[in-house]
Amino acid sequence: MRRVTALPGLLVALAFAAPASAQEPDTPPRVALPPAEGEYRPGLGVETSHELGDPLGRPLSGEELDLAVAEVAADIRCPKCQALSIADSGAASAQAMRAEARSLLSQGYTREQVVGYFEQRYGEFVLLEPRARGLNLIVWAAPAGIVLIGGLLVVVRLRQRRRSADEGLDTYLRQVEQETAT
Repeated sequence: MRRVTALPGLLVALAFAAPASAQEPDTPPRVALPPAEGEYRPGLGVETSHELGDPLGRPLSGEELDLAVAEVAADIRCPKCQALSIADSGAASAQAMRAEARSLLSQGYTREQVVGYFEQRYGEFVLLEPRARGLNLIVWAAPAGIVLIGGLLVVVRLRQRRRSADEGLDTYLRQVEQETAT
């Protein structure tokens, strides 16, 4: 009998404990800012040069850098929002990724190198527009295939209707001929 009376008390305790443990901490997330001009950060330069190799472009700055960052950010998916690019997302992870892209572009890495860097780190999912290769060909070919199959079904159905209409007309004409012949 003790077990039956303890169960509701345990359920009530769990109900009140769950929301408290699910709350996020009040501390704001840390956003990694790009290094200032001439500043060296041990974690940034060594890892990126190891992963990306040498920069293939020229270092960008000013308005040209802003445009290049906007282009790259428009093609990269926010890992937290998933339906938005890092250009459109206000999430801390998107801000950090934009800052990282800015840093890489300012060091002379090309757009392709930066996009490849994010793809290497996060997987192909990070690209807003999947590449047309491998299994992704299904994504690119499926809409055209569906339209083609739908068009073929419409043509077949129209031919069947025409044949059945012609057969019905032939039957009617035979009946009329038989009635007029007698």
